[in-house]
Amino acid sequence: MLLLSKSRGLMRHIALILFILTISFSGLNGQTGSDTSSKAGVLSLRIKSLTFVRDDEYFNSIGSSKFVLVSSLPGFTDKSKWIEGYTLIGYFFQPELVYNPSDRVTLRAGAYLLKYSGKDKFTKALPVFSTSFKINGNTTLVMGTLPGCDSHKLYDPLFDHERLYKNYYEEGFQVTGNYRRIFNDTYVSWENFIFSNDTTREIINFGESFRYSFPEIAGFIHPSVPVQVQFKHFGGQISNYPEHMETYFNMMAGLGCNFDIAGKKYGEAGIEALGFLNREFPGKPPSGITRGSAIWIKGNYIYKSIHFGASYWKGHNFFAPDGNPVYGSVKNHTSDYVIPDREIINNTLYIDLFPENFLDLFLGAETYYDVRMKTLDYAFTLHLNLDKLIKLARLKQ
Repeated sequence: MLLLSKSRGLMRHIALILFILTISFSGLNGQTGSDTSSKAGVLSLRIKSLTFVRDDEYFNSIGSSKFVLVSSLPGFTDKSKWIEGYTLIGYFFQPELVYNPSDRVTLRAGAYLLKYSGKDKFTKALPVFSTSFKINGNTTLVMGTLPGCDSHKLYDPLFDHERLYKNYYEEGFQVTGNYRRIFNDTYVSWENFIFSNDTTREIINFGESFRYSFPEIAGFIHPSVPVQVQFKHFGGQISNYPEHMETYFNMMAGLGCNFDIAGKKYGEAGIEALGFLNREFPGKPPSGITRGSAIWIKGNYIYKSIHFGASYWKGHNFFAPDGNPVYGSVKNHTSDYVIPDREIINNTLYIDLFPENFLDLFLGAETYYDVRMKTLDYAFTLHLNLDKLIKLARLKQ
């Protein structure tokens, strides 16, 4: 119990420190690159929708890989596949009424509707309500429904990019700062709230996404330092659930550098070297993994709307509860089936088309070659993203 108390206390203290640091950025001078001011008294309608097809063709059998079975499994359990493939086809629709009672405050109210093709009912039908307060022109506090999981700009091993199609909706609070050289996003998302004597666990997700961009070198070299932190807590002192509390900590830090090619006439190239750490408190996960690490070397080339990428991943006992399971040593936080060492070569091809500034047509192809299993998995993505703000009226103050 003492260890549990210490881990919860540590999480609260780190969250408080990072929150204070985020607020402190509001005093920095900088420009966002666009006018984000809101006009008092304006009532608008925001229409956001995402129609998608995501096809994951995963066939990697674990038969040729060295694995560890932490506890004995039921005889009927099929563990022949490490991660099985599936297809997500559907859409979400999020209409909102947006009102600015002042230049610094924005209210949003609406609904989030997620439906997968072939289902008669909506998978999720949730209310949307948020209050946003501009601390200054660069820093904003949002409470209630958050802007969406993709706003955090977290890396795939920490925060699976497929959450856009499954878990876009988030509730809690978020502080964002977008300066000329600094991007910062601190958020707390309540994924499962509990009452006294509930039989499910409270689930809270805390994240920090930070990037500092250095002044350019020689007019075409753009170095930057990304740092990302995540805590995922499964627990709750007032509920009655059979499992013990678990808190997962993940951290990433590294160095990146982009290079303009002939003043971006021929696009830009980039490379990143990133290191990952993971810990679990109080040290009793089903998988037996209490700590791990990984390195990720990424290269990319962007020309107009086309993005090529290649990366090498090497991890030992790495696990992030919200990360892409392709990179992990376990599938999820309840798994007791472990592949300690992972080596993945990933290649990507993305095409982003912008026929209108409120519309985005995205096509993507990804391959994952598992060096140890000697298997190749791949995925395809097509989505159409619409985000349009329509002014309805100016209300009298």
